[in-house]
Amino acid sequence: MRAFAAGAVAGLLLLGACGGDDDSAAGAVEVTVRDNTFTPETLRVGVGETVRFRNIGRTDHTVIAVDGPDGFGVETGFAPGDTYEHTFTEEGVYRYWCSLHGTETRGMTGTIVVGDAELDDVTTTVPDEHGEEGTTLRVPDQHATIQAAVDAAAPGSLVLVAPGVYHEAVTVTKPDIVIRGLDRDQTILDGEFTLDNGFTVLADGVAIENMTARNYTGNGFFWSGVTGYRGSYLNAIRNGDYGIYAFDSTVGQFDHSYAAGSPDAGFYIGQCFPCDAVITDVLAEWNGLGYSGTNAGGNLLIVNSTWRENRAGIVPNSGTGEKLHPERETTIVGNRVYGNNNEQTAAIEIAEVAIGNGILLAGGNDNVVERNLVYDHDISGIAIIPLPERVLYPDNPAAINFDARGNRVRANVLRDNRAADLVLVTSIDDETDHGDNCFADNEYATSIPASVPECGAAPGAFATDLARFVELLGSPKPEGVDYREVSLPDPGDQPEMPGAATAPARPATRGVPVSVDLGAIRTPTR
Repeated sequence: MRAFAAGAVAGLLLLGACGGDDDSAAGAVEVTVRDNTFTPETLRVGVGETVRFRNIGRTDHTVIAVDGPDGFGVETGFAPGDTYEHTFTEEGVYRYWCSLHGTETRGMTGTIVVGDAELDDVTTTVPDEHGEEGTTLRVPDQHATIQAAVDAAAPGSLVLVAPGVYHEAVTVTKPDIVIRGLDRDQTILDGEFTLDNGFTVLADGVAIENMTARNYTGNGFFWSGVTGYRGSYLNAIRNGDYGIYAFDSTVGQFDHSYAAGSPDAGFYIGQCFPCDAVITDVLAEWNGLGYSGTNAGGNLLIVNSTWRENRAGIVPNSGTGEKLHPERETTIVGNRVYGNNNEQTAAIEIAEVAIGNGILLAGGNDNVVERNLVYDHDISGIAIIPLPERVLYPDNPAAINFDARGNRVRANVLRDNRAADLVLVTSIDDETDHGDNCFADNEYATSIPASVPECGAAPGAFATDLARFVELLGSPKPEGVDYREVSLPDPGDQPEMPGAATAPARPATRGVPVSVDLGAIRTPTR
């Protein structure tokens, strides 16, 4: 039975939400190009050795040399599945970056050290700031484009953008600025399915407020490698990867925002511990996943929000495709999670597999799921399951089988989750291992197994039904629809940021994340 279950898991738990398999050729000196990282970031090779770059992500990238050697780099067209090779014939330190997801000094960068060169021999110069601190820069009255205003801004400045449609992909490298639309629904960045990200933020303390990003091949709003970020009163609609996204970033907040139409997730926070971040008062619908968070946790709160009509609702998960594994210490309180069975959405593999689940903790530890209303799911309301990478990716020597341990599920209200309201499978190795996971004071009707461990009670005999849950997840699932073609619902008029025209700039170094009184949050009602 266990061998059958493990084999079935290999075919269905495709939880690589933030990158593909490792598929390195034997004996090759290889840099894998994932979405947002080069791995390894620093690689030492001998003079005369060849380095192969392999794009195993889901989006295009570039490999741009900061300085030399001649002939090194890929400026365009480095698509998923592509490889590029360069033979390094001279000793030295060669830094490079992806121009779509970073700058020379921040974000997606890497270094090749050739021969006996010392890494510290090379220093980086940061450009001088421009503009006057604390000023307001208006688009298009003073600057024709958002990018021009951002480039002219100094810390503390407000970039105020008038209603209109802007066909831009804006890169932000200036710290502590605020970029704000005057009308949330009518200040629109439109990628026309050709531009990568609406905003790529590579500087600390940047807040973006009260605007819409739509039709980008990558992400609507994207922060990478920063300390201090905030996205407030944003709409992210029909973007090709994530809607509103923070990677390798800490001390942040997403609030009063809407995300729809992303194949991966509407909201994503990944590769941070402690994250020191809050998602509150958001709505995610018609995405592959409402929320995904790989290797994210530590004072990470997902509260007071609605996750509906995605393929799956809230999916924290572990994986070796990003650093800081495993996922742990995420707190999920006071959310409405319902109807996440939507077969008509765009979807990556994990979303296709995970359809029909409300809150799915995949290989995560020490999470708290409390006082949520979870209903109307074809499979489960709240499920705790493992993520067995060694089964999924047997050729990857770095793979880990992530068990799910130490999670607490308390005082949730679960209704009409057709296979089971609650599910617990700790490990693929031992069906009798409860993993110190426990449940208390939940209102529910059914569970897998029929008896789940009670918090605070002495551990008793436990045996889950792994084969049953594998059968449920492994049943035939509809493929995702092209995100450009999904018939999305009209989001209606979304709430405006109060005082958008007059409120002072508040960079993401002030009051971020917002303080949350978890004890005051009540379970939502229908």
